Amino acid sequence: MSITALLLSILLPCLIGAKDRALELCAMQVEPDEEGKVMLEIRNLSFRKPTEGIYMIEINPPGDCSISFKEPYPPGMKLIKRDKQDYIKWRPKVRDIGIHPVTVVFEGEKVSEQQITIYVYNKKLLEAQRENRSVTD
Repeated sequence: MSITALLLSILLPCLIGAKDRALELCAMQVEPDEEGKVMLEIRNLSFRKPTEGIYMIEINPPGDCSISFKEPYPPGMKLIKRDKQDYIKWRPKVRDIGIHPVTVVFEGEKVSEQQITIYVYNKKLLEAQRENRSVTD
């Protein structure tokens, strides 16, 4: 019994890491536009599969530096590196619908920041927003 517990304690973190990397392969990659805006859509809110709704937002650091978030930022957001590229990995939930300003800090020879504004919406919200615009125009 103790041998089984020991093996599980060794293997479980490896399996969780492998699962996370596999989910990253299914993630949708997006890139901020020139103004630093990103649009993310949540689909099938009640029947969402574990592989749906995961986003990898590309960030481009200025050279070799460490990367971190400036508080506040939405819960569940992570900085990851995949294939020598830096990303923000996030799976927004229903409570995250709205606008989220995120500041990414680059610390190297110089300290710099990149402001990214993430818009999270669902189809109904987007249609209502378009309808409101057409009524006001």
